[in-house]
Amino acid sequence: MKSKYSLLVSFFNAIVITGAALSPASFASLAFYDAEISDAHGGGAGTLPYASVLTTPAVFDGTNIELFDFGTISGDATFEFILSGDPVAGGNNGYIGRADANPGNSLRYEQWSDTGALGFTRAGVADNFFSAPNAASPTDDTHVTYRWTEATGTMDLFINGATTDSIAGATFEMPTGPGHLGNVSDGGNEGMIGTISRVTTFNSALSDSDILSHSNAWSVPEPTSLLFSGLAALALFGRRR
Repeated sequence: MKSKYSLLVSFFNAIVITGAALSPASFASLAFYDAEISDAHGGGAGTLPYASVLTTPAVFDGTNIELFDFGTISGDATFEFILSGDPVAGGNNGYIGRADANPGNSLRYEQWSDTGALGFTRAGVADNFFSAPNAASPTDDTHVTYRWTEATGTMDLFINGATTDSIAGATFEMPTGPGHLGNVSDGGNEGMIGTISRVTTFNSALSDSDILSHSNAWSVPEPTSLLFSGLAALALFGRRR
């Protein structure tokens, strides 16, 4: 699916202040991301309907949880998150989320034990963690996507829309139905410290291009941010003349 914001994305990616490039996370727009997801959902009958969404940021202090219904998920699935945190302050591991129906399966902001990396766990089977350099638990707001393919037991990880790492032959089930975000349980000792700003779940394996489109929609800056960054660039240019 081609993003309606592609021109804005191209424009933003081309903006560079002398001596310092602007990072997408500096001015990213949750509103543009929400619009992209909503348009594709089309009230449930669109080109890419979601199973569930979180549109209000949830803040975690390492002990609390946020109740969340992941939607009806079975087999292939794609979960998108916009999140950030502190893996060091958060102890030796931290949950992104788990569901009541299959609690032995969880997505991890930091995989046990003190890996500093994103991962996923099947209790009693494996604590899987992604080892690619860009798979580290993000400390800045980041678009993180887990894509699960049931037939091959493959979990693909995308960071800001880019294919980052993959683990095949895993035993796992994506969370389905009611559950929670942020910790193994309310008051538990496996909580993340940070913020999950958005969650979007799909009961299908999205294409690479769809995932990139969603990430790009988020990385487009707010119009006021574009204005201020442009003014800052002009001011800096003027001082250096």
